[in-house]
Amino acid sequence: MTRPRTAYTGRAITFATMHGKELLAHDAFQNALGATVTAATGLDTDQFGTFAGEIPRTLSPREAARTKAQLGMQLAGTALGLASEGTFTSEFGPLMKNIELLIFIDDTLGLEIVEGSITISPVPGGRHIASPHEALTFALAIGFPGQGVILQSTRNDRTTAHKNITQLEVLGDTAEALLRQRHSLVILPDYRAHKAPSRAAAIRSLCEKMAQRLATECPRCRAPGFGHTNVELGLPCSLCGTATRAIAADINGCGRCAHHTRTPRNHTHADPGGCDHCNP
Repeated sequence: MTRPRTAYTGRAITFATMHGKELLAHDAFQNALGATVTAATGLDTDQFGTFAGEIPRTLSPREAARTKAQLGMQLAGTALGLASEGTFTSEFGPLMKNIELLIFIDDTLGLEIVEGSITISPVPGGRHIASPHEALTFALAIGFPGQGVILQSTRNDRTTAHKNITQLEVLGDTAEALLRQRHSLVILPDYRAHKAPSRAAAIRSLCEKMAQRLATECPRCRAPGFGHTNVELGLPCSLCGTATRAIAADINGCGRCAHHTRTPRNHTHADPGGCDHCNP
C-alpha cells in the first residue's frame, strides 16, 4: 500500500534532545508523514534546567521547548524541529503528575504546533535516606535499573546530583560514601526520557498524536497541522440553565490561518453540582 504524500514526505526533522527522544518519534513520523527524525548533535539541553535541580529552570515549559527546538534546528541546519519538555509535581499525595509538552516548528510555513498530555506517573517522588539499605529498597521498588535513580547530596549548602548509576552495588557504595562524609542525602527517580520508561511512553504517545495532526490539512488553506487548539466552557446547568465551567465544545484550528471549527461535546447539560448558582 502506497503512503499518501504529505507536506513532510522525505523531509528531515531535528529533535532537540540528548536523551534519545528521536527514537520515540521515529516510527510515528515515518509511518504517518514519510519523514525522518534525527537528533541534533552537539546540543546540551541541560542548559535549560534539570529534573534534579542542579541547573534551575528559568523558562516556562513552552518557552523552553521552543528554545530547544530552535537551537536544534540551528545546529542541524534544518527548517523543521521538535522538542519536548516535561514537569513532575506532587499534587496527588505520593503520586506524581507528569505534564508533557511537545512542540513542532516549521520555519518555512511559520508553524508552531503544540501537543500536550497529563498523566499520573507510576513512579513516586524522591525521599530522604539515612542508609544504603534505604537507597537500595527505594531503587528496587521503582524498577531499578530499568527506571533510573539519582542521588542528591547536600553539604555546606552545596548540592550535587549523582547520575547514571546502573548497578545496585555502585548505588549502595555511593550512598554509603556520601553518608559517611555527613552529606544529607535524597534519592530521586531519574525522569530523563532514556532513564524513565513511563515518561518515554508518554512522549512516544505525544509523538504519535503530533504526527497524525501534521498529516491533517487545514480545510481552508491546506496547511498541515489542523487539530485541537482549545475548549469552550459554558455547558448550561441542567437545573437552572446557567452557564457552568464545564466544557461545552472542542475547538480545532489551523496554525497558519484563522480557520477553526467547533465540535460540541456529547453532554448537553452539566450536573448542578458543578453550577456556581445552584451549588455556590
